[in-house]
Amino acid sequence: MLFFLLALFLLSLLLFALLRVLPGDQALLAAGMNSSKEQVARLRQDWGLDRPYPVQYLTWLVGIFRGDLGTSVLTGESVAAQVGQRSQVTFPLILLSLLIAGLIGVPLGLAGAGARKPLAQEVYRMAAIVAASIPALWSGLLLILLFGRGVGLVGLFPVSGFPDQGWASPGRALASLILPAVSVGILTAASIMRYTRSALLDLAQSDAIAMSMAAGMTRRQALARTGLRLALPQLVSVFGLTFAGMVTGVLVVEQLFALPGLSGMLMRDIQNRDLLAAQTEILLLALLFFLVGFLVDVTHSLVDPRLKLGAGDHQEAAR
Repeated sequence: MLFFLLALFLLSLLLFALLRVLPGDQALLAAGMNSSKEQVARLRQDWGLDRPYPVQYLTWLVGIFRGDLGTSVLTGESVAAQVGQRSQVTFPLILLSLLIAGLIGVPLGLAGAGARKPLAQEVYRMAAIVAASIPALWSGLLLILLFGRGVGLVGLFPVSGFPDQGWASPGRALASLILPAVSVGILTAASIMRYTRSALLDLAQSDAIAMSMAAGMTRRQALARTGLRLALPQLVSVFGLTFAGMVTGVLVVEQLFALPGLSGMLMRDIQNRDLLAAQTEILLLALLFFLVGFLVDVTHSLVDPRLKLGAGDHQEAAR
């Protein structure tokens, strides 16, 4: 927990400094090129940009600890409200993408590890490489041409936007995320397939698999029942880090399908030099990375009882 807080503090310092070296004057951009110096100076004073950098940093940090995430100078809305609203699009999209990736990647990784013929092993390996090489933009466009409502060969799902009612219309909301989730899920499934296959191949020659086969299981059954259980800690790390990375990884897909998610908001604020909003949004994303890493460590101790043992317990277990 101490490392968690220290890392977050150092990251906030680095983030604040990096955004301040970007070219352009935020107040001048907001006021317009034809504005007077007095108007620009008034905006700088209203937003606190005329204060020394240490004062600006401390004011921002204290506000976050108090629960005040600031106000966007572009929209005049609370950053917390904007993040909460757009999270209702981004996080369901990520979870649905991970679900699709897991349903595809884990069974294919298991099948690839269980394949005995060299040709079959090569087919699974090449399938993972090809799937991981497909750009999200291209796969999204292909899905639109195939299944997009109004433009595709089989018009099943909407190709842009998100319902104004949000999840108050769950059917429409879910339908609008299907094609984006599939386009991201295919790429993510390739990585999960490779990790699953690699982990199971490492376990294939272990005593645990040999004992399972001696008890009457086939090699494929031993990998599925014993191997997957032993590889679970590694897969937890893969899914956790993938979830954290996909917050910014879905940027292209959100733009392609015109989804009002976190990625589009972050890019908009950076491009328009809304530093007060952008620095808070990036810090919240960093906090999410740290939280996911912390939860992965906790989950490891739950799914792998060996991690609960101390050094003395390990030596006793070895004897």
